[in-house]
Parts: sequence; C-alpha cells; structure tokens
Amino acid sequence: MVNQNKIQIISNTQIHDNYYQLRLRSDKGFESVIPGQFVMIRLSDNYAPLLRRPFSIHNVFQDDNGVYCFDILYKVIGKGTRVLSEYLSNQFIDVLGPIGNGFHISESIKNVLLVSGGIGVAPMLFLTKCLLENGTKCHLINGGRTADDVLCTKHFQSMGIEVSIYTDDGSSGTSGFVTDNLAFYLKQKEYDMVYACGPQPMLSKVSKISKQMNVSCQISLESYMACGMGACLGCAVLSKKTNTSYLHVCNDGPVFSSERVNLENNV
Repeated sequence: MVNQNKIQIISNTQIHDNYYQLRLRSDKGFESVIPGQFVMIRLSDNYAPLLRRPFSIHNVFQDDNGVYCFDILYKVIGKGTRVLSEYLSNQFIDVLGPIGNGFHISESIKNVLLVSGGIGVAPMLFLTKCLLENGTKCHLINGGRTADDVLCTKHFQSMGIEVSIYTDDGSSGTSGFVTDNLAFYLKQKEYDMVYACGPQPMLSKVSKISKQMNVSCQISLESYMACGMGACLGCAVLSKKTNTSYLHVCNDGPVFSSERVNLENNV
C-alpha cells in the first residue's frame, strides 16, 4: 500500500543556480525504502498545477530522534518546480510514496560503475550509500552540459569513491559526454554491474555499450507521469521482449534491466 501524507518540510535550499534540495521529515513508509524509488508530490493546494510531479529519492536518513527523513534533488524548469522552490521550512506538503521498483543490489555485486547525467544524479547518492554498506566498490561517471550542471561531486568524493567528471562544453573535467569513454572504463576493471540514470539518449548508449562489453546494466528512467500508480498509462516505454507491448515507468520501473526496455524507439 502506497502512503499518502502531508509531511513537514525541514528545509528547501537553493544549492546552485536553478538546483534545489528539499528535505522532508516522514515517519511512515521510509523504513524499507529502496534506492531508485520515487515520490509523487502535489505542488499546490490550488488547481494549478493540477497534477503531481515525480521526484527521485536523493537520500534517506534518520534524525537524532530516530525519525526518517529524506531529500529530493530537483531543478527548477517550469511552473511546477518553481512553485516547489517557494515552499519554506516547517510548511507541510502532500507526498505520495515511496513508489516503484528500485535498483537491485545483491551480495555478489562487489565492483560497480555508476553513470549519471544532469539531474539524473539524484538517485545515485542513496544508491551509493547502500552499495558501500554492501561492501561494494564504486566508480561514478557524472556529467552535465556545463560545470553548473554537475552536482554532488564533493558528497561522492567524501564517501571515498572515484569520481570522473564530463561536461559538454569542457568547463569541468573532461570535455564530452559520459558515454564517450564508457567502453574504456569497462575494459579496465571487471565490473559486476552498471547503474545509470539520465536522459533517454544517454541511457540508450549506456545500455548498448554495456551489452557490447558483456556487463549487466540497470537503468533508471526519467518520465513525465500524471498519477504514479499505473492508471493514466502516460509513462509507457516499449518492451524489448516484443517491441509491440509496453511497460510503465511508474509500476514496472522506474528502474529496469537494460534488457527489458527498447529505448532506441522511445528517444
């Protein structure tokens, strides 16, 4: 059963340019949350914007009183996220979740490569924490259009993992896309898994290269959705099994094995 609650905002901080971190306090539903799951947030008590918006769970922790708290990392790109950015500490907001199928982590996964693009880095922090608790070694390839779009680098480095930065314009790290040297990285070590989140064209390339290198790959899809419950069917993605049937990001995902979805015909 999915939890729906009015929960308290701890803080809503502008961390850089149009990027914000929303921190919320919730003592229901987050005891067993899985990296890669998301929440649907109602942004206003009025009719506009009418529909909830999906947001990846960025981090989960317990406060000094043992109450579960979680973070949402988001970018202001339209009216809905602009409304969200105007919320203040101690206000309450309507949240549905956690929802969806997250990343699968097994004890046999001991060396992984994480790949993120832009706001696709959002679920990677919580995923990395859980991987490290599993005794897994992590290497993150994180990219963005410019240096301003590359987020959380210090957080990942403070966790002791290797981080490689790519920017489209070369303003930080290596000039180019996160997929440019992916095959090279996969040749250097025996990775058990590739985890990726970002725009669909990026995920399509990550999936293709991982398959060529014979490395398992899990991808977290970003999608517009109206309900988050599988009712509206607005987040359909083509199934690779048949190429005629569809999976739904909210119910079947948002995390999929790259062998399950056909992204090339969805880009």
